[in-house]
Amino acid sequence: MLAVTACSEISDTISDGITDRANSVASNALEQGIREQLADAGIELDGDPDCSTDLSQDGTTLAGTADCAAMTVDGQDATATFDGTLSSSGCSGTVTIAVEGRTVVDSQEVPDCSVSL
Repeated sequence: MLAVTACSEISDTISDGITDRANSVASNALEQGIREQLADAGIELDGDPDCSTDLSQDGTTLAGTADCAAMTVDGQDATATFDGTLSSSGCSGTVTIAVEGRTVVDSQEVPDCSVSL
């Protein structure tokens, strides 16, 4: 019974590592896409957005949600929410970006966004 428990713990550790990597890759892709969408709207961020994700992995595709927070160069709070899929062919779903509660982006995709797992 001890051997089975040890294998299970190793398997959980490997799975957690894959999940952490997938979440990191997704966060980085979304952060860049959000920065670009805000720049297109004439808004510059002070630093990188901080994104947290709740994603599931199916092969090389991730699906789920992400919430991001950032500060603009003029000190305004910016938030972004994403609900959709991320893959090597792009990131599609609903993305809403608000600055001080005012929606500045409401789109069905994150441009120039992709993930390779």
